[in-house]
Amino acid sequence: MTTLTQFLEPVFKAEIDKAQYEVIENEVIKARDLKELTVSGSLFSLTTFTGVTFESCVFFATRLENCIFIDCKFIDCKFEFSHIVNCNFNSVEFENCNWDFSTIKSNDFNHSKMCQKTNTLQLKGLNKLTNCLLPNLEMDWEEALYQEENKVSMEVQEKTQWGTSLLNFLKTA
Repeated sequence: MTTLTQFLEPVFKAEIDKAQYEVIENEVIKARDLKELTVSGSLFSLTTFTGVTFESCVFFATRLENCIFIDCKFIDCKFEFSHIVNCNFNSVEFENCNWDFSTIKSNDFNHSKMCQKTNTLQLKGLNKLTNCLLPNLEMDWEEALYQEENKVSMEVQEKTQWGTSLLNFLKTA
């Protein structure tokens, strides 16, 4: 059985050539509903996502760079040790997303909607916003964290997609 520990162990032991990772480059992912997907240690580059809904997904140690998102939704997603750089977000919604040790830098957001945590993080990253719907800015980070965490219930996630090529899974889901 493949576990996250088995995935990370070679990295921490400096056995980089044995570590597992996936690079998704120059791909198009269209009209998919992805629920409870865990993406770990992946690089998405020059990839276009159109009409994709990510619901309760976890992005762990994942990098999204130079990607395009059109009419996508991120609902109850967690981004941990992940980085989003130089991407274009057109009519994208971020709803109740958590960002632990992650960055959002140098992106373009057009006609997008953001939850409080997403907005707070993107303000630190030299992002460009055009006609975006932003949350009430009178609330500070701690208030937003407290408010959104009270809405979230604890869930144990047992489903994984180990052994399946990430790209094939994304295209056939």
